[in-house]
Amino acid sequence: MSRLLTAALLTTVSPLAFSTPFDTCPSKAYLFQSKPVQVHSVNLVTGLTTLITNDVGLTNEGINAVGFDNGTGDGEGFEHKYIYGFEKSRKKVVRLDKDFNADVIEVTGLPNFSFYVGDVYDRYYYLYGPGTGFYKIDLTPLDTDPDATLEAETISTNAPLGITDFAFHPGNNKLYAVKNSNGKLYEIDTNNGNETPIGNTKKTGTFGAGYFDVDGYYYISRNSDGEIFRIDLSDTDNINSQNVEAQNFADGPNSNQNDGARCEDAPVIDEDSTIDFGDAPDSYKTLLDSNGPRHEINTGFYLGSVAPDSEGDGFVSPLDDNKAGLADEDGVGFVTALEIGKTALISVQASQAGRLSAWIDWNGDGDFEDSNERIVNNSLLSAGTNTLSVSVPSGATAGSSWSRFRFSEDGGLSFDGGATTGEVEDHPVTIMEDGSSLVHYPSESGYATVAFEDNWPKEGDYDMNDVVIRFRITETLNEDDEITRILIKGYLAAYGAGYHNGFAFRLPGLNRDDINAATTQSHNMVLQETNGLESISNEAIFIISDDLKQKLPAGCMYYRTAQHCQEAISFEFEIDVYFNEGVDTSSLVAMPYDPFMFATPGAYVRDGLWYNPGRGLEIHLADQAPTEQFDTYWYGWWSDDSNPDADRYFKTSDNHPWALLINDEWSWPREHVDLVDAYTEFAGYAESGGNNNQQWYLIEKAATDKTYSSEE
Repeated sequence: MSRLLTAALLTTVSPLAFSTPFDTCPSKAYLFQSKPVQVHSVNLVTGLTTLITNDVGLTNEGINAVGFDNGTGDGEGFEHKYIYGFEKSRKKVVRLDKDFNADVIEVTGLPNFSFYVGDVYDRYYYLYGPGTGFYKIDLTPLDTDPDATLEAETISTNAPLGITDFAFHPGNNKLYAVKNSNGKLYEIDTNNGNETPIGNTKKTGTFGAGYFDVDGYYYISRNSDGEIFRIDLSDTDNINSQNVEAQNFADGPNSNQNDGARCEDAPVIDEDSTIDFGDAPDSYKTLLDSNGPRHEINTGFYLGSVAPDSEGDGFVSPLDDNKAGLADEDGVGFVTALEIGKTALISVQASQAGRLSAWIDWNGDGDFEDSNERIVNNSLLSAGTNTLSVSVPSGATAGSSWSRFRFSEDGGLSFDGGATTGEVEDHPVTIMEDGSSLVHYPSESGYATVAFEDNWPKEGDYDMNDVVIRFRITETLNEDDEITRILIKGYLAAYGAGYHNGFAFRLPGLNRDDINAATTQSHNMVLQETNGLESISNEAIFIISDDLKQKLPAGCMYYRTAQHCQEAISFEFEIDVYFNEGVDTSSLVAMPYDPFMFATPGAYVRDGLWYNPGRGLEIHLADQAPTEQFDTYWYGWWSDDSNPDADRYFKTSDNHPWALLINDEWSWPREHVDLVDAYTEFAGYAESGGNNNQQWYLIEKAATDKTYSSEE
C-alpha cells in the first residue's frame, strides 16, 4: 500500500477510533481548571495536586461538567473508561482519553447552553443546567461506532438548584449535590429531576468539583480557597438521618473555574500509597475514617533522621508505624519528664526548616480538643535539632496519655486533616507528679520478649513460639525512691499453640491487699470491667487473658509463626497499678517481675493427661517458683527436672527451659522448628548454665530461613 493511500485512509478515520481508554479505575481525582483548560490530578487524602496537562488538543476555552465513565454498564468493561465533559466555546460534548486528548462527540437534543454541571454513571452522561434543564445521554453507541451521533434525552426542563457540580454515589446509584448559597445537601432523582433536601453541610461557597469514593464519602472542592471538604454518606440505608456536616479534609488549589471527575468505584488510597499517618488510639482521630492526620511523603520535610514510609491508613494501637514498617518515628524525644506544674524540655529534629504544631492530652480524656492541649502552634523549626520548652499545667492528670507532633512546609495544621508535605508522629507519654522519677524495663521505648513452649512438662517440638509476648514496664518512684506506680504495656506477638493458654504477671513480694487501685485495658485498648487482679489468690497476680487463643484473628492457625500467617497484631494490654498508703514496695522483686503462662481453665487438653489441669498448670521462666495456684503434682513429670529444694524450676536435665526472656525484640523460631536448630548456639548456652554463648539470640546467629520474619 502506498504512503499516499495510507494517508488518505487515515484522514477518513475518526480520531475517536485512536483514543486510548484508561487502563484502571484511578484513586486520584481529576480537576479541570482555568482558560484554556488545565487538568490536574488531586490526591483527595492530602490535597497534593499535580498538573497533568495544559493542552488537551482541542480548545482555548474551559471544559466543565466532567464525569468519569468507569465502563461498568452495558458495555464490555474497562475499555470504555473515559472522561466526558462539555467544551464551553463550541458548546459540545467532548471525550478525553487516558492521555487527556479531547475529541468532540456530536449530540442532538441539547439546548444551546454552556453546561457546567455533569457526571457519568452506568454508561449515561448526565448534564444539568440551572434554569435550563436536566438531560442524559446514552454513551453505549460509541462502543461499536466511534462516529455515532448521540441523542440527549430530556429528564426535566426544570433545573432550579443553584449548584455547580454533582456526583453519583457508588452504593445507591443516586445523585448528590450541595447548593452553593445555603450549604444544603440535596439528592436528585435521575428519573424526573426532583430534588430532596438531606441536611445542612454547614459550608457555603461555589463548589465547582464533587467526587465520591468507593466507601460512599462525598468530597466537594470550594473554588475560592481550594478547601476540600468530606461528607460521610457511607451508610446508604440511613442517609436521610445522617449528620451530613462537611469536614475540612484537605487543602487543594483555588480557582474561579473548577470542575472534577473521579471513578467513584475506586478507594481514595491504593496500594501505591505515598501517605504517612499517625498511630495513636482512634479517639484522637487517627484513622482516615476519622479524618486522621496524614502527610504526603517524599517531599523532603520530615521529623528525625529517617524519612517516613507510606501506609494505607493509620496504625491504631496495638500496632504502630515502628512495629509495622520502617522505624521512622524518631524525630521527637522527651529530654525531661512531664512533671505536673513544671517545665519540660522536648527535642525535635527537623529535616529542614519548616513549621511544627503539637498537642498533648493533659487530662487523659482521649482527645486533643481542650484549649490548652496545643503545646506548639505553627512554630518555625530550623534544620536539625530544636529544643522546645513546654509548661505542664498544674491541673494535668497524672498517668498515661498521648502526644501528637505535625511538621510540614507551610504549617497551619490542626491535629487532624491532610497535608501536602511533612510527617506526623504520635508518641505515648507519662504525666508525673512533681518530684517523681521513672525507671524503665527494658528501655523507655523498647520491648522485651518472653516466649513459651507450652508442651511442659514434655519438651515437645520445642519451637518456643506457642505464646510470644512483647512488653515493657515503667516504675514511677517518689522523692524517697519508693515505687508508687507500675505501668505494664505489651502485646501478643505470636501464638503457635494448638492448646488454649492464658497469660499473667505476678508481682512477687506483694500481696493482693497491697494494691490500692489498678486498671486494665486490653484488646484494642478497651477499658476492662475488672482490673485483672486475681481474686482467688493472696499474691498480687494480674490475669492479662485466660485464653489468648480467643484473641487471634480468624483464619490463621499459626499466628505469626508461619510465614503465610502474617496477620496484623490484634491484641494488646496495659496494667496500671497503684499501692495502698504505707505499703513497703522494697520487697517487690526487680523488673521484669514474673510473666507466666497457664492452662486455660476448662478448655485445655494435654496429650497423655486424664484431666484438664486448668489454672494449676503454669509455665514460668527458668528457676522462677510458681504461684500459689500451681499444682505441685507436675514436678518431675516427663522431661521436667525441677527440684524446689534446690530452687530449680521449669528446666530439663540439660538446663533447657520452657520459657525464655530476651531483653529485646527477638525473632522466634518458625512453626515446628526446634529452638536448638534455629539458634545453633543456644544448646551451648543452656547446658553451660548461661556461661557460654551469651549472645546466642542475636538474629545474625540464627540459621537461615528458620526464624519468623514479618518482612518476607
